[in-house]
Amino acid sequence: MNILLVDDHIILSEGVEYLIKEHLQPQSIHKVTSGVFALATLKSTAIDLMVTDYSMPDMSGLNLVKQVKQLFPDLKVIVLTMHDEAQMVQEMVAAGVDAYLLKKYTHHELLQAITIVINGGHFWSKEISQLLVKGYTQTPEEAELTDRELEVLKLLCEELTSKEIAEKLFIGERTVETHRKNLLRKTKSTSTVGLIKYAFSKKII
Repeated sequence: MNILLVDDHIILSEGVEYLIKEHLQPQSIHKVTSGVFALATLKSTAIDLMVTDYSMPDMSGLNLVKQVKQLFPDLKVIVLTMHDEAQMVQEMVAAGVDAYLLKKYTHHELLQAITIVINGGHFWSKEISQLLVKGYTQTPEEAELTDRELEVLKLLCEELTSKEIAEKLFIGERTVETHRKNLLRKTKSTSTVGLIKYAFSKKII
């Protein structure tokens, strides 16, 4: 079994590599830090399973998965991320991922997911399964904002930059940008001005 790990957090990637090597004894593990590097590796190396994050410096995990599935439809894909938004999970499932896991449950669930996926199955953690069920019962217009998205929205309305919001909420700047993109999609806005109008219309601020 040849595995490709795609994550720009080197420490986490190395931890996952150690975990897999210790318990599953793969033939090889390759680590890259971006979507572009992942595609290049897949084109030059025989890979059976890709484990990827959603947030990356050059493209979203969704864009990567879509490209990968077009080029290598039989490749097994596991998403390992901190993002637990139902609509995001739905999009990944629709793109063809074989498993979706949250990073806070890495050890046991990842080993279980790899075993199941390699043998032709699919794996969604219990929490993700619940999000999927909830998400599929809503229309796009009914998609609710998460508590974190509401926090980001309120701070955007205060004209804070992504860096300032990240510092205030103790999260990464890239995570703020991901929340902003989700807000734009969910509210059907095209700019921060649109988000502010939405916030006023819904009496969020």
